Amino acid sequence: MECILRHPQLQGLRRWSLVTGDAHGLYSQFGFTTLQAAERWMEIHQPDVYAKVP
Repeated sequence: MECILRHPQLQGLRRWSLVTGDAHGLYSQFGFTTLQAAERWMEIHQPDVYAKVP
């Protein structure tokens, strides 16, 4: 994570986001917090999309 956040070509990004089920403590060490405006975010979630591939 440290290498990614320090990568020269990724500097200047306004926002970083990620999804984790159980590593909140790990990512908080790198400055990640919960969403400040979670009500603005939307998603399409298709958990079985790969099962549909013929």
